[in-house]
Amino acid sequence: MEGDSVRPAATRAESTTATVAAAGASPGSPLRRRALLVLKLAVTIGLSSWIVSFVDWPQFWGVLAESKLSVIVLVVLMLFGGLTVSAYKWQQLLAIHGLRYRLSQLVRWYLVATFLNHFLPTSIGGDGYRVYRTWHNGRGKGCAVVAILVERVTGFVALLFLGYAAAIATYLRHGDDLAGTVALIGTIGLPLALVAILVSIRFRLLGVLTRSWHWPVRLTSLSALAGDFSDHPRESALVGVISFVFHANKILVVWLLLYALGAKASLLELTVAVLVVEVVGLLPISLGGVGVVEGSFIYVMGHSGISEEIGLATMLLMRVLMIPYSLVGGGLYFIVDRDAHDMEPMPPDGVRHVWTWRASDRTGKE
Repeated sequence: MEGDSVRPAATRAESTTATVAAAGASPGSPLRRRALLVLKLAVTIGLSSWIVSFVDWPQFWGVLAESKLSVIVLVVLMLFGGLTVSAYKWQQLLAIHGLRYRLSQLVRWYLVATFLNHFLPTSIGGDGYRVYRTWHNGRGKGCAVVAILVERVTGFVALLFLGYAAAIATYLRHGDDLAGTVALIGTIGLPLALVAILVSIRFRLLGVLTRSWHWPVRLTSLSALAGDFSDHPRESALVGVISFVFHANKILVVWLLLYALGAKASLLELTVAVLVVEVVGLLPISLGGVGVVEGSFIYVMGHSGISEEIGLATMLLMRVLMIPYSLVGGGLYFIVDRDAHDMEPMPPDGVRHVWTWRASDRTGKE
């Protein structure tokens, strides 16, 4: 989820597609899942032990003791702002499919999803909950899945562009090797991705693929919803703008935490660092990215002269400061969030009713 930590959300290690694919898991999958869980636990413990071994703990506690409390309070407010921006983006994505939900309603569900993400070993719990909450929308279940998938993808793409631009600027100004590597990868990868997109549009590869015999039937209905975005270009563009706003807020949050801990970091170098941490965090090798996120951030920011103690403190504060929102989400989940009727969207006239549109109406299939 976008609002959880330095990683957009997303961008987390696992994506919502795993929720869709879970239905087709083989009988041996429970055993494999247990083995993967044990492996992730071992990696998490190993990486955490490695970080603990080289941190100067008296200096670490000294850094925290001298932190600027007023700035940290501001960060807490900005974290909620980022969560609200994510909920607003989710609202716009649902609206593109003709589904109207109150922003307060989606913020509440986002808080519950944050709680599930913090207390479950993967982020599928939070994404799965949000899909479940918008599942019975009357128009099509695929709308609930597509909204989460597009939210993830657009957020990651926005960060890629920000990180790529920051890497070029950093390399030209300072000749930093890490920034140069990121810029080189982006210079090669972005044109290739653009060519792939143009070719797929020119030859309508998505339509050809969905008509092939081996294409999953469930995904055909999802791909049919792609036309909603071309039918709403302004709303789709707004989703992209919101993605950039979210990541700008997130990068500023990390910069403020560094400042609160007595470190001054370049926003350009920090943007590159956040991108690297995001990409590394996609590796599903630890529980909730613990150890992977902290270790990669410490390593990358070390290029900018940030000490291991300040780097670790920054990442731990990012996790700790989200706990109050997680607890609020837990309270909402166990006390308030039990009304099944509250899952229905609002029609344009504000009166609840059952939508009759189906994904098959666009394709002409039954």
